Amino acid sequence: MSEFEWFIRCPVSRDQRPFYEYLKRKESILLGWVALNQYKYTKRFFFSLLSLFTLFFPITYLTISLSYYPVQGILINFLLSLLGLAIIYTYLYIAWFYVKRRLLEAKVWYEESGWYDGKIWIKPPSILKHERLLCHYQIVPLVKRLQKTLQIIFLNILVVVLTLFFLSY
Repeated sequence: MSEFEWFIRCPVSRDQRPFYEYLKRKESILLGWVALNQYKYTKRFFFSLLSLFTLFFPITYLTISLSYYPVQGILINFLLSLLGLAIIYTYLYIAWFYVKRRLLEAKVWYEESGWYDGKIWIKPPSILKHERLLCHYQIVPLVKRLQKTLQIIFLNILVVVLTLFFLSY
């Protein structure tokens, strides 16, 4: 079998192949920002945090009297923003972890026409080696970056909750 014969004989549709799932996510507007360089990634992180803070401010303003509780109001708004950011980054983590898992597996689960006819295709050794290299050099650093980001977000959530707890006494 020649090097590219597997590509012609591959029964998996192009949309369901792990390599093309990776490319689709990398070119996506939301999922692709994880692959940006450190400066742009940090800039988008803080921009999204500021956007969520601005978005949640009217809700906080309507529920908490900022004239009586200004610090608590700002902290609750910051907490809501962090929770929104945690949801976004958890989605990013799950999406990239799914691609990582699909690239590392030797078998590809796919559907030809619907949910009832799932099949398995075993990757040839050449494509398996290519996808595992891709995963270790491209996907693993992104997943680690997302893990660190989620750890920072949840640490900040903990700090804000503890601060609110101690401010109430």
